[in-house]
Amino acid sequence: MQHKIFPALLAASIVALTAAPATALEHGDPATDSPEAQTVAQLKIGRVGSFGDCTGTLVAAQWVLTARHCLESVNNTGTQARINGTTYDTDSWALSPLSDAALLHLTAPVTDTKPAEISTQVPEPGKRGTLYGWSSSSSMARRGQLPQAEMEVAELLGGSPAGPAGADAAASAGEDTDVGESVPAAEAMPGLKAPEGTESVPASEAMPGGAPDGPMPLIESAILDVHSTGRAGMQGGDSGGPFFVDGKLAGLATAGTANGDPDLPSPSAAITTLAGTKDWIEGVVSGRDKEAILTAETTPEPPKTPQTSADHAWFYAGMAVLGLIAAAVVSRIPGLRGRKR
Repeated sequence: MQHKIFPALLAASIVALTAAPATALEHGDPATDSPEAQTVAQLKIGRVGSFGDCTGTLVAAQWVLTARHCLESVNNTGTQARINGTTYDTDSWALSPLSDAALLHLTAPVTDTKPAEISTQVPEPGKRGTLYGWSSSSSMARRGQLPQAEMEVAELLGGSPAGPAGADAAASAGEDTDVGESVPAAEAMPGLKAPEGTESVPASEAMPGGAPDGPMPLIESAILDVHSTGRAGMQGGDSGGPFFVDGKLAGLATAGTANGDPDLPSPSAAITTLAGTKDWIEGVVSGRDKEAILTAETTPEPPKTPQTSADHAWFYAGMAVLGLIAAAVVSRIPGLRGRKR
């Protein structure tokens, strides 16, 4: 049950930590001039944004991958990406329907950097990788130096090893995929009052990127709980930052999880893996999935959410703590794990 119910529970804390296009590796190390570091993009979201709003990764000559929630809370017109000191304009974007992932299309190709290779594997507990973040909250980033931090996978929090496709593959191979059914968020988290009109909406049917005053988002891809092996802490602006394992892009930063304020460095983070999202990414990048691409003319108005966590700091802190505690408790209750569809 825990791998199905956890996305709904984790969603509560992720919503709290990512209502704004934010969530730097404060106290991190200066990144070396490596092939993977060269792909890391510093993002300015919208005309009123500033570089360091979020972080992304070059995954194709004209496509940058970032977190979905970075592009959902503001008007994306005027968004730019800075890669290896060069600034690129964007003209369209795409939002993953099943995970906290999104793509930005650049108006001109990047010719001096080899795009990152997306991993088809989900890192196992104990595996170490490198997380990068261009947050404007980082003193190092403000000096023009990309911060990096070594992070170790502590636990696989939820989702199939490779999303829905991974679950289907496991079932075909005869592996046990009965991890219970998804339940309404209100049932999964007793005491959490769902918004009016959404009490009966299962977490598995809610779309990603829901704001605190909307449905809880679905996190269908596997989520990793990673912990810094040093003093580095993720904070506002690292959202969408790449998590590289063995030279390949294994995931992106979704939220810091050690506290309820995204502006405070968090030594632990939730990483959305990309194994289950790779097919969607390739479909958009290749041009096969044209319907997923949005522009200023075709994008719905962004939800009216606060731009910073400071606007409702206590609300976000409470939601984050509630989600994390509920996740820890519910995922370990034998009776819930044994429930059947």
